[in-house]
Amino acid sequence: MLFTCISLSAQQFSNIEVGVNSTSGQYKITSNALHWTFSGTVGEGLSDISQGNGSDEVGSFKSISFSWNKGQDIGRIRWYNAAPVVIFTITLPEGSSAPLSSFPDFDVIPSDLYHFSYHNDHFAWPRFLLEQTSTPWLLYDKQNKACIISPASHFMVAKMKGDGLHQIASSLNAEITSFPKGFSYSTIMVLDNSIHKSWNNWGTALRSLYHRNFPDKDADPLLKYYGYWTDNGADYYYNYDTTIGYSNTLLKLKQYYQQQHIPIGYMQLDSWWYEKTDYGPNDKLGDDFKNKNLPRGPWNRYGGLMEYRADPFLFPHGMASFQRKLGLPLATHNRWIDPRSPYHQQYNVSGIMSPDPLFWKDIMSYLKSSGVVCYEQDWLDFIYRNSPEMGATLNVADSFTDGMANAAAKEKMNLQYCMAMPRYFLQGLKYNNLTTIRTSDDRFNPEKWMKFIFTSQLAYETGAMPWCDVFKSTELGNMILSVLSSGPVGTGDAIGKESKHNIMLSCREDGQIVRPDVPILPLDQDFIMMANHKHSPILAYTYTKHQSVTTNYLFAFCNHAEDEKIFHFRPAELGMKNEVIVYNPISKEAKEVDAKDLFSDKIPESNYAYYILAPVSSSGIAFLGDENKIAATGKKRIASIEEVGSQLKIKVLFAPSEQQVILQGYSRSSIHSNIGKVTIDPATHLFSLKLSKPNNSNQAEVILNP
Repeated sequence: MLFTCISLSAQQFSNIEVGVNSTSGQYKITSNALHWTFSGTVGEGLSDISQGNGSDEVGSFKSISFSWNKGQDIGRIRWYNAAPVVIFTITLPEGSSAPLSSFPDFDVIPSDLYHFSYHNDHFAWPRFLLEQTSTPWLLYDKQNKACIISPASHFMVAKMKGDGLHQIASSLNAEITSFPKGFSYSTIMVLDNSIHKSWNNWGTALRSLYHRNFPDKDADPLLKYYGYWTDNGADYYYNYDTTIGYSNTLLKLKQYYQQQHIPIGYMQLDSWWYEKTDYGPNDKLGDDFKNKNLPRGPWNRYGGLMEYRADPFLFPHGMASFQRKLGLPLATHNRWIDPRSPYHQQYNVSGIMSPDPLFWKDIMSYLKSSGVVCYEQDWLDFIYRNSPEMGATLNVADSFTDGMANAAAKEKMNLQYCMAMPRYFLQGLKYNNLTTIRTSDDRFNPEKWMKFIFTSQLAYETGAMPWCDVFKSTELGNMILSVLSSGPVGTGDAIGKESKHNIMLSCREDGQIVRPDVPILPLDQDFIMMANHKHSPILAYTYTKHQSVTTNYLFAFCNHAEDEKIFHFRPAELGMKNEVIVYNPISKEAKEVDAKDLFSDKIPESNYAYYILAPVSSSGIAFLGDENKIAATGKKRIASIEEVGSQLKIKVLFAPSEQQVILQGYSRSSIHSNIGKVTIDPATHLFSLKLSKPNNSNQAEVILNP
């Protein structure tokens, strides 16, 4: 019996060993740091075993390859020097006319692990079980040790299989039985000592493999600016002032917001603006109207797309004319292609979608000429289910998403996915112009907070920013969580129903959103709590990092009315060290704690609590940022924070129209500033600094010292 065992210390905390047995066909992956072993077999002896070294986008690696099935299947395992990552690849040198073998196919799995994956349905809701679809599987224990395994290629037709107890396998949909010569399919596995680190390593490796960059938030209006939305849940969703018409209602809203000095950076037009049929995605006849109180017409329906052009009843002079009058870039919605659409005669249509590049060229060129900067493809789960070729052939689904992304990129437009299965999130690794993805059901509200936060993890790791969906600006909890998501922030109030105060908590006077660096994501303890079906508050956090100073933002809430209200966390769980100020900007209460100590509080009647956590400097000062912004030290307001000796040096940015900013902080003793007027409450140690905009400059440098 020949047994080949190759070991490599991938990181100090994650020794990974890979071994294969040539006689039995067994292969195994061992993490010495976690004391976990996964093993499987190809079911027969191995041939052509070879070892090697190499490098790819993830980094340098060692590898072992082998063949079986008379050389018809070649397996390769590579693992990395600087990351706890393993990648499996199966190659068919001669192609095949049979379903693809699973590789890996583990039958020895560590015991007593919790399970987590994403639902094979719209919005990819979190599930504390293993969905057999194209999704990452997370397996973890009560010490936060974790393994993530998922497809690493062919995302639209990939499939995870097994129960996580006796089998973990990765392959493709069984309907696919035709493979060309040289076909390869890959799977990625990550093993780490925390859930958060495992997600980070998994996402980093996949983004590196696909050259996926996080969106440039300054280049995407949906991420740069506060926006106005007309989708489901908004006051002007299939609704308008009938005395002036739909387009004039929106033009009036823009004018009103200008008068109120509420900045809007873009406007979203939902499905109401184009012509549709009466038939649903399952081709069943529905009502002849969406809103019975409005005039009948092909725009006022809720069926499939007939033609992707502005309905002349709503826009008699076309969308481009409306956009010029509005003076804002647009984001526009689309759904599935109806079987009665003339597009069936003009383009290649499969099921209820088109994989035809010419179709996408037509759509995107029209939008570009109409001032559209973002195309939102909705109903993606229905499109997949009602277009059989997408799941039963290797390339049709790729042609659909590739065609959409490539045509948009040629017009310098971005994409947003909506109602996406987890496979679409993974597929988004291929497209740098997929900047946002919906991770919540329609009309954001507290009932959707838990799902939103957990699914935001998938969006972020695959390179897109999460979008919570429209809400009303009077809803402070929704506003806080939307800002902390680092995704779009958009509301849908009717004229005169808005809360200017809450809107301006999210952005500067020029509409630029003051956001954290990354989306708000769950703590490790949330995964364990939810897996154990405990009804405790959910805690999620994000941060802004300036040089050596990191400000954290923590949001706590109850998922159910009957949940326990008391919650606990240690600032060290957020990566903080030494002394920390935990500040509640709603109650204006601050507490100094050691990062290793347990902080406890109770969820108030609002059903959520929000905190800013700032490190205390060596001179006893903690800077808490702009007192009128949710992400108080976000980089659109605070460009830098630097501790220099006993001083804190802070660079503050102003919008061109802003004249004053009020900063806040905590100081153990008296506090002095080189500019502005500072006052301190000796009882709470909280200080306020009123800072005027300098002449002929949009920035100021503040120096704080005791």
